[in-house]
Amino acid sequence: MNISHLNVGIIHSLIGKNDGVSIVIDQTVHAMVDDMGINLGNIYFLGAHTSPRFNTETNDIFWHKNDIHKAIIKNFNSEPPEGFDELIHEKAIYAKEIIKQFVIKHNIDLLIAHNTSHPYNFITAVGLGYFIEELRNDGIIWPKVLVWWHDSYFERPQFNSPNPVIKKYLRYLPGLETDGIVFINKEQPEIARKLFKSLNHSQIDRFFNNRSMVIPNTASIDWEWENQSSEGNSFIAPLPDNYNDSFFEDIGLIKAAAERNFTLDDTVILLQHTRIVPRKRIDVAIDFAFRLEKKFIAEKNRKCVALIISGHSGDEQVEYRKFLTEYYRLMCSENPELNVLLIFGESCILSHRDIIVDKKYYNFKEIPAIVALRGGMGTYFSEIEGFGNNLLEMMAHGLPVIINKYDVYKSDIEEYDFDLVAVENCMITDDVVDKSYQLLCDPRLRNEMVRRNLEILNEKLDHKLIAEKLQPLVFKMFTRILNIQ
Repeated sequence: MNISHLNVGIIHSLIGKNDGVSIVIDQTVHAMVDDMGINLGNIYFLGAHTSPRFNTETNDIFWHKNDIHKAIIKNFNSEPPEGFDELIHEKAIYAKEIIKQFVIKHNIDLLIAHNTSHPYNFITAVGLGYFIEELRNDGIIWPKVLVWWHDSYFERPQFNSPNPVIKKYLRYLPGLETDGIVFINKEQPEIARKLFKSLNHSQIDRFFNNRSMVIPNTASIDWEWENQSSEGNSFIAPLPDNYNDSFFEDIGLIKAAAERNFTLDDTVILLQHTRIVPRKRIDVAIDFAFRLEKKFIAEKNRKCVALIISGHSGDEQVEYRKFLTEYYRLMCSENPELNVLLIFGESCILSHRDIIVDKKYYNFKEIPAIVALRGGMGTYFSEIEGFGNNLLEMMAHGLPVIINKYDVYKSDIEEYDFDLVAVENCMITDDVVDKSYQLLCDPRLRNEMVRRNLEILNEKLDHKLIAEKLQPLVFKMFTRILNIQ
């Protein structure tokens, strides 16, 4: 079968933005176009909010922070309010009709639904489930539906006790009528098997052996690095881009440093390249910044340490940015002799470059390269991750990174043997502070770490891996029939 002629529909709340799912969506689009022969004009997008692109339709029903999704998250584990069941059903019916119109309009052959196993996409998942049930009940086997399982309620402790109304609809997250599932780590297939078993799926082994695949997050290196020297005082990093020259001024770092009598050259830059949500444990990154500043003082090396957070706030319905601001102020009051800056960059960062009136916006994915050019370091103290998109992104742009060894890191990433500064259980030790200090002060040592990680990424986790795993799965979905009698 020649799959290059397929019309592909992609569904998610956000498309072309800075979140991990959006990053994977764009990676898979490149894989389908560059390595699977599918024409870019044959790929269509359905979401709530997207960056500028062709073949895109939007509707607020898919927005993961609309009123119905806020109500679902708020009442997930508690007594459901009156009329809650009817409201969910009504909104899901509406989502079903939007999906149906999208499929018919574009003659979709393959529908890829991202993260419909997660409660934040609850209505999308139920609406899609209604649509597939309607088709299959009428004997229609087209389009084929592929679920990309990034995360799930099974993997988040806050969703452990769903109320009866929520529980009624969980069979659609992601649903049993799908034709295939892609997972992003090795732990998820077993979770999905338990889910399918609880819902009495009749061919579990056959389905998971033939219609599922683990495709980890990937990171291609799109800059010249092989021939950059590891010697001297230069950093292995992407070449400078004059558009980004004003980044540190625009986010307020230069001014904040000057107020403490430091220049940019006197500033050690740490990058937290993630969204601002509690499971990222950015409070630990703040602790690390203060510990690192103490080390510089102890070594009589006068520096200011700046922690830049490049991702946006407001997700997962918590005021984590407010908490971080208050925590940083507390740390400053307790350590008045330390020069540590906390910089939120989200007001100047989008998923693409732009200039609106007289304000310049920077591309989220380019921020690690900007920091790498200044000899900075990444922080990644996450407690929970589906894999580690932002970790790979930082390494792919020449940043050494200090990490917390979260569970999926141990099960899926540690085996690649990346050279990283690592802690357990978010506990910062003198040893990791000392090692980080050495990396920030010794360009040769830093370059050795960066080069090793680039070599591993290039060999083991290049974007081409997506097509290598996705193409045979799609082929099976269209050519092999599962006997589910």
